[in-house]
Amino acid sequence: MTRTALRLVTADLDAYEADRQARLDLQARYEEALLSWDRLEMARIEALAADYDTRHPGETPVLAGLEHIDYPAAA
Repeated sequence: MTRTALRLVTADLDAYEADRQARLDLQARYEEALLSWDRLEMARIEALAADYDTRHPGETPVLAGLEHIDYPAAA
């Protein structure tokens, strides 16, 4: 493998890891906002997640799979 090819593979792996970490961070922040019932933070994260989903078509939506979280009772 040439150095150029190795650099390209490394860059692709770095980009993949950064995307994966961004998804996990958004999911964790949303989970915290849900549990504290912080509606403003939830709206912010939903907007960020929608932007991420738009830039990554064909992938599973960022906030999909969070149905397991129990919503706190409304005050």
